[in-house]
Amino acid sequence: MCPELSVTGAGALTCLGDTLQTTLEALAAGRRVQGAPFPFLAGTPYAACRAAQAEPDAAAHIPDRRLRKFMSRHAELAAAAARQALAQSSPLARGIAPERIGLYAGVGLAAMEMNTSTGFLRKSLGEDGAFSQKAFAGAGLHTIHPLWSFHTLANMPACIVSVLEGVKGDNGLYTPWEDQTAFALIEAAHALARGDVDCAVVVASDTPSHPASLVKLVQAGHLAPTEIAASGAACLVLERVEAHKNSPRLGNLALRLTDAPPDDPLAPFIGRTVAAAPLLLAALAASLALPCRLTGCGGHTFSFGIT
Repeated sequence: MCPELSVTGAGALTCLGDTLQTTLEALAAGRRVQGAPFPFLAGTPYAACRAAQAEPDAAAHIPDRRLRKFMSRHAELAAAAARQALAQSSPLARGIAPERIGLYAGVGLAAMEMNTSTGFLRKSLGEDGAFSQKAFAGAGLHTIHPLWSFHTLANMPACIVSVLEGVKGDNGLYTPWEDQTAFALIEAAHALARGDVDCAVVVASDTPSHPASLVKLVQAGHLAPTEIAASGAACLVLERVEAHKNSPRLGNLALRLTDAPPDDPLAPFIGRTVAAAPLLLAALAASLALPCRLTGCGGHTFSFGIT
């Protein structure tokens, strides 16, 4: 059992809204994710797979277009969710030192923009049509800007959030399924209980609606034909209860093994957001003061209550 914590800030982006509040309003109004086949997969065995028709927009939260150009989609969404949560909580403005603010991030499968990656891969094929290390090291690498490699690095969401928000404390990265992202919350709770940090920023983002990620999820049996893949991100700012006795609290964090198949209670409403799901569920539950449970792709059940 994890210690009880105060939630002092929360942010989210989903296919239903670009903020936690607009997502809550959309859910209250009865709106649901709408999916459609991905055009890029037409004519393949995955042509019937569906992705959300609407994508969250981070531009209002991270307006610097030059900065966003070299941010992966995961990093862009994570940064937007963190900006929402930290604007609400403002730990630096309240005098918490940057070195005492921890950052625990979860991220899903990384993938480049399709036009960039397909051109890169075509130039990396040998004369026999198979992948060639020689072609990859020669013509392939020369098709992309070196900074585009940031789009495939799993640690970039945490890096971007740290740079933009001035978070300099302990940190950890968890990837790529719901289970691992849940561990980000667990580790944050224990870091606060041990006194390693005075504040913990926990953020997660995923883009399973990217065609490469969608195909991998289907191949691995993690996404059913009836499910809609959707991008999303969420962030919680956590502190010890004694520091904020009157704040909403996130409590009773627990993780246990089960043989259950993946079960995301938000999926029918906002789509399968995979690695972002635990944080999205926690952020929405904290806002509504509801207990919740989620079973991830790895067969772990993550459950917590809100008091």
